[in-house]
Amino acid sequence: MVTVPTYQQTETLRPNYRQGIDVQASPDDFGAAIGRGMQQVAQGGMQLAGSLQAVRDLEDSMRAKDADNQFSNWARERMYGDGGYMTMEGRAAVDARNSFEKEAQQKRLEFGKGLIGGAAQSYEQASQARLQSIYQQSIVHSAQERKEWFKQSSTDRIDSFANDALVNFSNPAMVDKNIAAGQAELREQGRMLGWDDVTLKAHEQDYISGVRKNVTLRLAQDDPLAANKYMTDHADQLTGAHQYELRNSLQGEIDSAESKRAADDIMSGGRKVSDLPGDIVGEVAGVSAEKSIGSAGPSRARAFLYDKLTSGKGKDSIDGLQGSFATNLAAMMADAPPGIREGLGIYSGFRSNEHQAELYAAAIKKYGSPEAARKWVAPPGHSQHNEGNAVDLAYNGQSLGKAPQDVQDWVHQNASKYGLHFPMAYEPWHIEPAGSRGPGSGTVAPSTNAVSSRALAPSYDDIEQKLQAIPNERVRDLTRKRVYAQMEAQSKAQEQQTKAAKAELWKYIDQGATPDQVPMDVRQAAGMEAVSSAWNYMSTASKGRDVKDDDTLVYDMRRYAASNPDEFAKVDLNDYRDRVSRDTIKELTGLQTTALSDQKKAREEGLNLTAAFSQAGSQLEAVGISTTGKSGSAQVDAAKRIALFQNSLASEMEAFKQANANRAPTQPEIQQMINKLLLPIVIKQDRSSYNPAGWFGNSKSEQTGKFLFEAGSRPDGSAVDVQVKYTDIPIDLRRGIALDLERELGRKPSENEVVARYQAFVVSR
Repeated sequence: MVTVPTYQQTETLRPNYRQGIDVQASPDDFGAAIGRGMQQVAQGGMQLAGSLQAVRDLEDSMRAKDADNQFSNWARERMYGDGGYMTMEGRAAVDARNSFEKEAQQKRLEFGKGLIGGAAQSYEQASQARLQSIYQQSIVHSAQERKEWFKQSSTDRIDSFANDALVNFSNPAMVDKNIAAGQAELREQGRMLGWDDVTLKAHEQDYISGVRKNVTLRLAQDDPLAANKYMTDHADQLTGAHQYELRNSLQGEIDSAESKRAADDIMSGGRKVSDLPGDIVGEVAGVSAEKSIGSAGPSRARAFLYDKLTSGKGKDSIDGLQGSFATNLAAMMADAPPGIREGLGIYSGFRSNEHQAELYAAAIKKYGSPEAARKWVAPPGHSQHNEGNAVDLAYNGQSLGKAPQDVQDWVHQNASKYGLHFPMAYEPWHIEPAGSRGPGSGTVAPSTNAVSSRALAPSYDDIEQKLQAIPNERVRDLTRKRVYAQMEAQSKAQEQQTKAAKAELWKYIDQGATPDQVPMDVRQAAGMEAVSSAWNYMSTASKGRDVKDDDTLVYDMRRYAASNPDEFAKVDLNDYRDRVSRDTIKELTGLQTTALSDQKKAREEGLNLTAAFSQAGSQLEAVGISTTGKSGSAQVDAAKRIALFQNSLASEMEAFKQANANRAPTQPEIQQMINKLLLPIVIKQDRSSYNPAGWFGNSKSEQTGKFLFEAGSRPDGSAVDVQVKYTDIPIDLRRGIALDLERELGRKPSENEVVARYQAFVVSR
């Protein structure tokens, strides 16, 4: 803001009166300094004009450099960045050169657009030099990639001919044609690339060898033996490296193929008459020797078994054998190792009822009573020998039971392969068809009496003879394994077919059909034992009754399910429909279902049941129910009583679970069940013509030595009295009962009162 001066009234206060006044003047006072100043201003103007021009020149240079830097950055990225021209190969680089160069020219102009004067002139010089460098690099790169393009195209064409040869591997003429075409292309490539003769020859050899190698490998996929022949036929065209590679990769396949061919040759012949030692080569019972046992039936097997009879035995003991049993037995004996085969014989085979009666009568005379005789000889009509389903084996003219242990071991361990088994441990010489009397030695055997697949397969001697004719040890070993694996597979397949046929048979029976109404092919596949079982089942069902449990079989089944649930799940329960009640079949089916669906539960329940059986075993021994020291029928009877008790115990345990929310009983609770089942009883029955013992005297007969678990199998019309001795009561229970009674009665109870209370307590539980 402008300040207006203030008037001062007093002169002394006015500014002009306060300045010093000097009247002396110099040249500068009259304008010299101003002149000099003007001259200096003129000189400064000239210097400023020069400075402004220098600034303008510098700005032009910077603008030119900025534009050239942009062009340089673009060129670098476009040439070497992702998808850049200099990264392109082959035909792509050749085809893209023109467009790349045009794009570079356009970008040069684009980055220089807007530059004028010196800037434009500087950018023109710098960018033109850079563009020429780009052109030079693109020309060199495209020339190099044009060469690679040709080389790759030629190589692809050669590969195409090689692939065409491989596709036509089964047509030798087409393979040769494509090899020749590939060679021609190789020569053209060699000329373009400047190969010398040595290099060209090496490339041709590698190409031809590679094609032959690939064709060999392709042939090996279908036929390793044909591949091996192809490799041998063209060995002169295969390089050493390719031959080595092929031998290493194909040797296993070739050995396997040779072993398969050898095994098929061995198995295709089946078992011939000449496979059975003895004087039976040629015509036997009107059957040609060239046919296999399977087509010939049992006559040839019987002819072989004649030579195995011990002295004094007639051919009728062989003629009466069931056909499939005779066939399986003959095959097993013929397949025994040479050191065992020669000594094996037949001491006793089929027996007529008349002959059985003679043996039974002699046994009664020898042992003094029918009861004692039955331990060693069955009555007429009660022996598998009478059915043609049993043979007593011998070794060197004596019972097999007296043979060396290795002989007995071989026969017992291999019998199952031929559909045979030894059902009685106390008679190690007695052999029957598997399943003829149910489980043997604690295992559940299938009830089939058919010719086994092993009996139809080549004999041991025939197999070994053909194996020894194979010179290659590796192939020989593979063939041996393959042959026996095939026989095992055939056996399993036969079992599965039979199992399926039996299931189909029982489906018809459950729908009300009779076995005669079941299709013939189903009956034949199921086997005669299954058909006979169906008839037995229908016979019982027609009388309005359920099948009665075979206690020994049921106990065997329960133990099997408890100890080995996985294997038990594979048992075909249809084999036992005529020997097990519907309720038991339902129970066993449930055990199989549990084994398949809940293995943990199956194992736990199995352990509980096995422990209970073991817990009961010692007490059964204590009351004299044991097979220890027994033989013959006495041993069989004891085994039946054990089975009846254990089945009763299993039923008690199941009833306990049903009443206690599926809780398994504890050991003390199981002990209470055992005590109850082992209560002594007396079975009383009126005397009659069916029960004539002691017509004189009492009108009732009494059977002692029985226990409560046997009450259910007593005769119709009989009565049961529980009889417990004071000393039979466990001491801890005895004391507890006595104390309870003393509190109730106000006095010490008598032994009879303790016994009565114990009986009431156990029976009620």
